[in-house]
Formats: sequence, structure tokens, C-alpha cells
Amino acid sequence: MKISNHTLFALCIVAAVGTTAYLLHKASHKTVVAAKETKSQRLARSIAGRFEQEFLMTRDPATNTVPQYRLQEAYRIAQAKRAQMAQAERAIPVYWEERGPNNVGGRTRGLIFDANDPTGRTVWAAGVSGGLWRTTNIDAALPTWTQADDFFDYLNITTLAQDPSNPNRMYFGTGEQGFANGIERGFGIWRSTNGGATWEALPATSGNSDFFNVNKIVVDGNGDLYVGTTGGFFRSTDGGDSFQQLFGGTGSAQDVEVSASGQIFVGRNGGGVFQLQGNALVELNSPSFPAVFSRVEIACAPGNAQVIYAAFEATDGTCAAVCVSTDGGATWNATATTPGVGDICWYCFILAVDPNDINRIWLGAQSLVHSTDGGATWIPYPPIHADHHAIVYRTGNSNEMVFGNDGGVYRCTNGANAAPAITPKNNSYNVTQFYANAMHPTAGSNYLLGGTQDNGTPQFTGGGLVNTAEAPGTSGDGGFCFIDQDDPNIQIASSQRQYFYVSNNGGAFFANITPLNNSALFITPADYDDAADILYFSDAGNRLGRMSGVGAANTVTIENLTEMNGGQASALTVSPNTANRVYVGTTNGALLRIDDAHQNGAVIVEDLNSPIADYISCILVEEGNENHIIITQSNYGTNSVWETTDGGDNWVDIDNDLPDMPVRWAMFHPFDHDKLLLATELGVWSTDDLDGVNTQWWPTSNFGLANVRVDMLQYRASDHMVVAATHGRGMYETDYFNLLTTCVPSLNIAGAVAPGIYMAEDFIVSNGVINAGRKVIYHAGDHIQLQPGFQARRGSNFWALIEECGITPAIADRQRNTTLSPVTALSLQCRPNPVVQRLQIEYDIPNDGQLTLCVRDLQGRLIEMLVANESRRAGRYQLELDAGNYQAGIYLLCIQTERHAQSERFLVVR
Repeated sequence: MKISNHTLFALCIVAAVGTTAYLLHKASHKTVVAAKETKSQRLARSIAGRFEQEFLMTRDPATNTVPQYRLQEAYRIAQAKRAQMAQAERAIPVYWEERGPNNVGGRTRGLIFDANDPTGRTVWAAGVSGGLWRTTNIDAALPTWTQADDFFDYLNITTLAQDPSNPNRMYFGTGEQGFANGIERGFGIWRSTNGGATWEALPATSGNSDFFNVNKIVVDGNGDLYVGTTGGFFRSTDGGDSFQQLFGGTGSAQDVEVSASGQIFVGRNGGGVFQLQGNALVELNSPSFPAVFSRVEIACAPGNAQVIYAAFEATDGTCAAVCVSTDGGATWNATATTPGVGDICWYCFILAVDPNDINRIWLGAQSLVHSTDGGATWIPYPPIHADHHAIVYRTGNSNEMVFGNDGGVYRCTNGANAAPAITPKNNSYNVTQFYANAMHPTAGSNYLLGGTQDNGTPQFTGGGLVNTAEAPGTSGDGGFCFIDQDDPNIQIASSQRQYFYVSNNGGAFFANITPLNNSALFITPADYDDAADILYFSDAGNRLGRMSGVGAANTVTIENLTEMNGGQASALTVSPNTANRVYVGTTNGALLRIDDAHQNGAVIVEDLNSPIADYISCILVEEGNENHIIITQSNYGTNSVWETTDGGDNWVDIDNDLPDMPVRWAMFHPFDHDKLLLATELGVWSTDDLDGVNTQWWPTSNFGLANVRVDMLQYRASDHMVVAATHGRGMYETDYFNLLTTCVPSLNIAGAVAPGIYMAEDFIVSNGVINAGRKVIYHAGDHIQLQPGFQARRGSNFWALIEECGITPAIADRQRNTTLSPVTALSLQCRPNPVVQRLQIEYDIPNDGQLTLCVRDLQGRLIEMLVANESRRAGRYQLELDAGNYQAGIYLLCIQTERHAQSERFLVVR
């Protein structure tokens, strides 16, 4: 159980506005220019705003810190519960499918060439919230990246290092320093002794406050480990088993470097440049250094032990100076010029020297520059992506480089050229950080919108793991987004600080409607009333925004609500039952029900007696029962989930055995409102029985989506699809709930069992073999019989669960119609599903016209054309598909008329 703490806490949110450095505002955005801030200044303030909002959302009120390290205990609880779930019969065995983006990376601070690969093609990369990854061919046109372990998805990895004396010994550090209130405590240092095959946490650093934020790890030629953290500077001579502190106190050790002769240099924030001499750190002073500075970045020339560069951040976030020593740090001179690289060097700042040319240097911050003459002149590199955190040369090679920034991993193979070429290498490196998502209402549609950290608002248009493109006309960080469920031509996107865009042409182009608002939360909470075409959004304290006539007039008004007690709207929900009713939760725990919310200046407000004193992250109202409400809280150290069944008169804490972790979203089970799903800091959790204080919580299976932070869940009633927006592993979807409605009576499964979920209303009989690496779920309503010969081999992941199947979703009759007439009359069904040989297909066509019916794989490739643009009269049709030659796996049966399209999945088993 977590400790409930209702002590009020007020956090001053620094005004911040911004857009990413590599995207320019369009002419229609001229209202923004009135702020008279440079684009760089806006970006700096926005990044600070992101950290500050995250701090406000997740801080433990008792300690005023973000104790992310508590997720280790949450993970242990999750694993223990997964081991119990089959016996407890309480699992919701969701099988998640990754959607991507396949072509977009995310914030990457840790990056190394693997010294175990003599070809130099193997590269390790770490997303700050997407885990540890490796590719064995960075030079492939489309590299294949694989995760080291999905256990690491929740680890905030900041630095990677490899022992040059024993390349099988590798390390990574955790805990990204937010450089503002938003410092996230990490999980110490981890070590591998077998080239990255397995990893272990170093006990000397786990739970040790000195290692909550590990900024840099280096290993010298003797295998000694040197670590810079927010707690000081440390050395280990036994491979990380123990550490000696060489300095502590104030002033984070932000950078640590090893010279060609093995000398250790340390950059200390606000302290300067230090050299390790014996057991003492000696400060290297110079009149060339700026009189006042903050962050320090150091680069030692790999080919000349005497040459060291140091870059200094000014107090306004710009680069104050770049200095060079040619005598091993004894004396320093400022380079002839200082490059302009933006004013967020406190957030992103990196320096590197060519292994064979002491005059060729690279400096990255908000933008990227390089010099070929030792800093006499600097050449701006054409924008690739903003916010650079890592620049790594392959050992001894002047041409081969990798770059890490907020857009992922980039590669250069001609670094010594006058005009080096840098290209993205993010194929399958999906560490994208989503804040929100939205689904097209039409059954089978693959169209999604999402809002992301520093990668805009991507549009998904294909099935499976797909590439995306940014929504035209949008820019900046993406935020809350919506697709009108009655008219999907109307779509809404947003970027930081209440900057909303509207499309009335199905997402072909978005136009900005609202200017940046310095007082708004960075990712501005909002909700959309599909029936009334009204967007409700957060504003400053005691203020609620309203945009009426979305897609047409787009009229913006502001409602003043003193009942918010000075807080800002942190969660908004349009009632699914009562017209023009909106629920508002705030950053300080107020919970309001607002009637006549569409009437400017004439709203009716009722306080719902919130049991929460901090950040309300989600409000969920049962469809068909206005008295049943769930609210969630995203702060550590608090009770996170509360329920009322009487409209707010009384609240019950249903947190019970849920681990201490932020809860960001809640969703009722589509067919049973006594069941609930939660989007948490550690994947999706659920309960199959809302039982007051006795409610028990279970993690969903680790099939696909597992331990990553999830910010939002969205449900589509037309085909029961659920989509999860993760903050570090992109977008995921599941058709589990649709499969619940289409279960076959029974299944007999033999041979090699393909990965997937197998569902039967009554029973499953199997003597099949599940090979290593395959994830399989048997889900039957009555019993599962594993006959002689059945094997789940070592390394496989197999569940056999007795759960209800063949559900008729009675609740669906009450749900809003989410498809446009006459789309509701187009239907497509296939059985049996899964299928071994013969698949019976039945489809209804509401109107005369041309028809196409085909089979595609999950990547969208055509497998078989069944009906090729042929004329059909309205009516019901049947045909039989011979699936005997299909390989085992999941396929899409796709039907398209002149106006509408629909798809249905089927599983081929062998």
C-alpha cells in the first residue's frame, strides 16, 4: 500500500513556449511572433516546461522528488503477479501489436560502437525511456534494431560505456537529469560481462542517492571505471563492485573523459575543468575560461594526449566559449570564435574530436556545427534533427561516426570530408515518446493520430508496424489530438503551450487556430465533444478554454472558474451521457462537474468532493451510468485510483495492491464496466472486479507491450480495437476485445504453434510444440487439454487461461454510433478463426457499385486478390478461401467499395 498524502503543494510553472528547432512556423502563425522571443528562446522555455509539468505530475508530495527508482519494486510485483495470474484466473491476456512509427526514433543519449565487432557495424543505442537496443549493421539502408530486454523499457538510460581491456564488459547508467525541478531518479549502474547478452544491476549503486542520476561513464585502458553523477565523481577498480568517491557535494559531474595517455578529466557544472592526479581532483584554471558558466563539456583528442577541448555553457543557456589546451591541460586558450548553437546547452551539449585530426571538432546542442581549423571558424550543419546529446567516432576512424539526438540515431561515413553526409538510421528503432493518441471511427481503419515529444504529430495510415509522416501544417512537440467520431473529416492536433490546429479535410492539412499561451501546461490537457463540435482545453489557473464550432467558426472563449482553487485543468472529460456536461480535474486535486458547459459565462459548476490533493490525471465516466466515475492520480507516494458510484458524494480508494507508480489513464473494459484497465508507468494493468477497497490489480501479459510507460488508451466501438500510446516505445494496438466476440466453439491445435492468441468459447485441445522465442496464449471458456506430445520449449512464453469467450457485447447497443451512414451496413465476417484450411467469408454490400476483396499481411503487402474491382449489386455474398498454402500467422481480409473500406483479421495455424 502507498501512503496517502493530501498536503497541498503549489508549484510555480515557469512560463514556457516553443517549437522544435528544425521546424518553422507557417505564415498563419504570426500571432506567435508578437511574443518577440526568438525560436531558440521559445524552445528553451518549452523544454523546461516539459520537465516542470512531468515533475508536477509525478512528484511524491512527501519528498518533493520524482522517485522513479520505485519502479524496480513495481516490476518485481508485476513479475510475481504474472506468475500467479494463470492460477488466479484474473488475467486479461491482451496480445499487443506494435504500430510504430517504424521510421522515427526518439531522445537518445547513450551510443557506442561495439568493440567486439571488428567490422564496426554493430552499434548500441539507448532511448531515455525506450530501453537498450542494438543493430549489427548500422550501414544497412534500413537497419534492424533489436531490444536487449523489454525489462529495460522503463529504465531511463543516459550513458553507455565499454571496457577497452575487455570488450565483453559493458556498462550503462540511468537517471536523466532534467536540469530543473524535473530530475528523475534512476536505477544506478548496470553491467554486462558477456558482451551485452545479459545485464545485472550493480548493488553498490542501486538505491544509492549518489547514483540517482548517472551522467557519464568511461572506462580507462586498465578497466577502471569512472562515473560522473549529480552526487559527485566516483572511481571503481573492481569492475563496479565498489566505488570510491573522489568528490561530492554541490556541482554535478556532468562529463568525464579519458585522454589518449589515460588521464582523466572531469567537467563539473558551475565548477570548471578538473584533472585527476592520483586520488585528488585538481582544478584547471585559466583566464580564457568564462568568468561565470554552468555546464561544461570536454573532449580529449584520441590521437594526441596533449590536446583537450572544453565547451562552456553561459548562464543564459548559450555556448559561452570553446577553449583548447595543447599541453595536456596546463594552459588554455579560447578558440578564435564561439559558435551559436542555441540556448539550451543545459539540456543538450556534446563535443567530439576527430581521432586523427586535432583541428576537426564537432559541437552539438540545439543545432550542430563543426570546425576544421581548431575553432577559428565554425560551419553550421544543415538541420537533421534538433537537440544533440551524443557524437561518437569509431575508434581510430575519422570518417565513421554516429550521432544521438531527440530524433534517434544518425550515421556518417565520410566525417573527414568538407561536407560530411549524416543520415537517419532509425528503422525499427522505435523509442518514440507519445503523450496522446486518437483513432479514426471507421471499423478496420488504420488511421491514427498521436502527439509526441519533439517528433510532432505523426499520422498512421497503414497497418502493422509502419512508417509515419507528420500531420501537414503542424509543428513542435505533439500533444492531445482528436478525430471527430461523427465526422472524421474534422481532426484536431496540438503542440506545446495550448497551440491547437484544426483540419476539416480529413487530416490533409491542419491550420493553427490558437496562439501560444505562456500560462498553459506544456502538454495542454483537452477533450472533444463530438456531438457538439466543441473542444474544451486547459488554460491558466482558474480558467477553462472552449473552442466552439470546430472545423467551421473555431470560436475560442475562456471560462473563469474560481472553484478550481487556483489550479489548472489537468484532466477533462466530456460526459458520454449528458449533453454539454464536462468534468474537470485540476493540478491541485479539485474535481468539478460543469453543466451547460457550451454556454459562455452561464455554466453551472458543482464540486464533486475530490479525495485527491494533487495532479488528477484522468476522469472516466461510465457510459449509461453517470453516477459511476473513476479518477486517477499520477503522483508517486499517493493512492492512485478512486471510485464513486453515487456521482461523487462518496469516494472509495480502490488502489489496494497496485504498486507505487504513476497512473495516467483509465478505460472501462468495453463489455463489462465492472472491469477496468489502467495506463501506468509500467505498462497496462487491469482488474476483472471493481470490488471497492478489495480490488485486485494485475499486469496485462507481456505479449508485445510490457514494461514501458503508457500515457493513454483509446477504444473504438465499431470494431472493439484498443490503441495504447506509450512514452518510449511508440504506439501499440490490440484486437483482443474484438476476438472475444468472435470465438469459435473449440480448437484442436497441433504441430508447430505460430505466435499469437488462440481463443475458443468452450475448449482447446493441443499436442503442438511452441518453440523458443515464440509467445502463445491459449484462451478458452471452459477447459484446455494439453495432450501427450505438447511442448512449450525453453525460451518460449506460453499461457493457458480459462477466461470467458464468445461475449455478446450488450453494452455496444448503448454506445455512440461511431461510423457514418451508410458505412454501418457494410459488413465482413470470416470463420473459423483461427483457420487451418478452409476460411468461409461472408460480406454485405449496402449499395450497387465496384468491389475489391483481398488478403494482405500485417505489413500491407498483397497476398491474394479475391475480387478485383468487380461490379456487384447490393446484397449478401459468400465465398471460400483456401488457406492451405498460407504460412502460419495473422492476415488481413480487406474489403473496399467505392466509398468505404473495412478489414477483418484472421489467424492461420499449422
